[in-house]
Amino acid sequence: MSTVTLHAPTTDLRSVFRRAAASTWVVTGARAPGLDPVGFTAISVVSVSLDPPLVSFNIGKDSSSLVTLARTHRAGLHLLADHQAHLATRFAADRRQRFVDEGAWHWDHGLPVVTGAALHLTTRIVDLVEAGDSFLALARVEHASSTDHSPLIHHQGRFAPLHLIGA
Repeated sequence: MSTVTLHAPTTDLRSVFRRAAASTWVVTGARAPGLDPVGFTAISVVSVSLDPPLVSFNIGKDSSSLVTLARTHRAGLHLLADHQAHLATRFAADRRQRFVDEGAWHWDHGLPVVTGAALHLTTRIVDLVEAGDSFLALARVEHASSTDHSPLIHHQGRFAPLHLIGA
């Protein structure tokens, strides 16, 4: 009797999800109020519950922001505005360059805040669930503010204002 091992085909989710349009966010935190800001670009922020107000986002296990967010349980979530593609690119690149332009961000309630974002949420992380090469962060919204700016969208590997996607 021979044994046959079946292997599930591997799917390159990055290439599959390039076809899905997603909102573009920057997630921020700090080691202590007003100290050592961390942050990264995320396209995984979603609303989970209205009562209580919960959102989720993914953070890679190798993210330089993970230790800070896991220790402090606080995160700022910023839906980038249509004119902030440069920030999406910056926060997806070298972590040492993310907070170099102090005009693009400021401190509020001990967290770094992206200036001019379309939406800003102050959250308390209530759970980090291991999910493959990432953690799924479940966060309770403590404060929300918005502007009239249109959101920045990620599609086909690029960032663009909503009205330019598909053009």
